[in-house]
Amino acid sequence: MTRRTQLLVLACAAVLALLALPAAAQEAPQEGGQIFLPLVEGAPLAPNRLGVDLRAHIGPDVIPYVEDLAPRWARAGDLLWSDIEPVRGAGYRWEAAAALEANIARIRAAGAEPLVIVQRSPDWAQQVPGRACNPPSPEALPDLARFVSAAAERYGGGPLQVHYWQLGNEVDFRPDQIPDALGSGCWGTSAAPHFGGDSYGAALKQVYPALKAANPRATLLAGGLAHFWPDDTQTRGFLRGMLAAGAGQSFDALSFSAYGMYQAADRLVYKTNSLRRGLAEFGLERKAMIAAEVGAVCYMNNQCDPLYPQYHANYAARIYAEAVALDLHGAMWYTLASADPGFQHSHLILDTFGQLTPRPAFYALRNSARLLREAVAAGPPPAELDESQAEEVQTLAFAKRGATLLVLWLPRTDAVRQHTLVVSPRARAACTSRLDQSVPQVDDCSDLDGNGRITLTVGGAPLYVEIR
Repeated sequence: MTRRTQLLVLACAAVLALLALPAAAQEAPQEGGQIFLPLVEGAPLAPNRLGVDLRAHIGPDVIPYVEDLAPRWARAGDLLWSDIEPVRGAGYRWEAAAALEANIARIRAAGAEPLVIVQRSPDWAQQVPGRACNPPSPEALPDLARFVSAAAERYGGGPLQVHYWQLGNEVDFRPDQIPDALGSGCWGTSAAPHFGGDSYGAALKQVYPALKAANPRATLLAGGLAHFWPDDTQTRGFLRGMLAAGAGQSFDALSFSAYGMYQAADRLVYKTNSLRRGLAEFGLERKAMIAAEVGAVCYMNNQCDPLYPQYHANYAARIYAEAVALDLHGAMWYTLASADPGFQHSHLILDTFGQLTPRPAFYALRNSARLLREAVAAGPPPAELDESQAEEVQTLAFAKRGATLLVLWLPRTDAVRQHTLVVSPRARAACTSRLDQSVPQVDDCSDLDGNGRITLTVGGAPLYVEIR
């Protein structure tokens, strides 16, 4: 039985169970209420979709935090073709990847799957000479494929095995949009309608079979699309160019970045929906999607809003739930640990000259992932919201074995509302709050008086309600 079939079975079971409720439990809820759909035993186990970005320069003290968070993946860093093969045909200088290889080994030892990003064209392969932020020329694509094949063979087994690969990162950036020093992106162009996506698609068509031949277990992520928002003309054109070039079957998952909010919803929601529509144009609506970078950012590094720390933690407490509800294959937080300001203060752990201090958002993400372990979506996905809905309670529903898990929050960080759930009379419920603490607060919020109502206080910090 496929996962989609399992979800359909769960949804049908939920509706049948609702119809069997006593009349008191079927009454329409009060304004802002949520009907509880009891679910049958035996909900299927959900995969772990959590990931983080962990680079080699973070010291060994970070590993206990990786083990505590228990992600499925950790982005290990960049394999720089420019450093490994600076001279065409002169062999590969794998010693240039020593730091990356050490990071791969420690990530795997910590129980996570390392993901490696192939980046940067050597001087001799650059489409525009002298630019590190540069795709390879069409003539150099066979060389790129051979390099990826050699890397897949080198990292095909043992403590350095890598089964997850990404070709480029934020590839829809144009070279004039990003500094050379970063060396990412830069496959993009200003030439409509495909904005360079056709060139990237041509690279995928050569790299993918070479990767699979060297390691049949390998998974290739395409894009890592920056996905410019709200005007995503460039990104959607880039995706269309990829697929029009015939690369739809030359990658296993489409990856993209999604930081922060737009209007009253998280950009993750808008971007997922937009890219799914783009894939559907080519009959690929079932293609796996991964949010390769998510995070809550402070756009003014030195003048963050006073509410930013709470917003950071609130975002971390809900974003994994949204990823599961959107049926994303994965969601990877950027980044696990950094010195301030890092990438706009998004990091989960503060690194102060090697002294690591977990921030509230670390605990919020960890605790939410633990609560969602073995849960599958059992309700509508998160909605696209405008500013007028910032103080409306948002609810996501999940099925766990013998229970329904509801995640409730307000998009506005400092707002609070009373919210009533309509449940089976005397339903047992546990409410978990303060996810941003090392040990979250768990309260018995059962329907003790048997009136089929549970009244809750919901704010910007997500509340997890498990009803049995």
